[in-house]
Amino acid sequence: MIVERGGKVVLGDILDSEGHSVSQALNAQYKRKVSVYQHCDVGNFGDIQALIDRAVTEYGVLDILVNNAGIGGSVPWFESDGGSLSRTIDINLKAPIEGTRLAVRYFIENGRPGCVVNVASMMAFFPVEFGPVYGATKSGVVNFTASCATLALMDPPIRVNAVAPNFADTAMARDVPRNGLLAMNGILTVDEVVLQMIRCVEDDGLAGDSIKMLPGRSPLLHNGRKAVASGVVTLAKL
Repeated sequence: MIVERGGKVVLGDILDSEGHSVSQALNAQYKRKVSVYQHCDVGNFGDIQALIDRAVTEYGVLDILVNNAGIGGSVPWFESDGGSLSRTIDINLKAPIEGTRLAVRYFIENGRPGCVVNVASMMAFFPVEFGPVYGATKSGVVNFTASCATLALMDPPIRVNAVAPNFADTAMARDVPRNGLLAMNGILTVDEVVLQMIRCVEDDGLAGDSIKMLPGRSPLLHNGRKAVASGVVTLAKL
């Protein structure tokens, strides 16, 4: 959808074959170079920096960063080893924080407005027995995003927002225990989620907000607290 609106994208993933194929398909569809692929394991912070660097190298600037990577897990959390739990925290929480940090530094250092879109989950707002670690990381993403609200007061403004979908039609949803949960809650299409990501970018009134998404219902802004200006951030110098 970003390309449809005239943008160009750098796709980052660990699935290199699939990533290259999607990038090539976009270029073929639009008959010009609108996409490149960059290997990116967000558990390696150097890969996140390389992704941003690639955008600047290819297109001259960075305008938008979407922190979309996430993992869930298909076994009860208490049967996972410590390494598995740590990777869930690394991918779902630490990586979005680091990606946001790097993007914000780029925007400030280059005197540019910018947008960051984080991907949280409805599990940030209600506990489920099979995913307490996943839910905790997504709660952290919502809180982190809300804490970034005052960046929009800077000149030029930097807006950090999040989408918080319920189950969406992705590989992760297909790992959910087959106990009727998906049938009971329904499932969002990927396009529905992406449309709200675009809203996070295009709606200048959103800053530090999380958009809750449930199948069959209108998206709803989370009515939670957001950071208020104290002067610490808006007066900060790098």
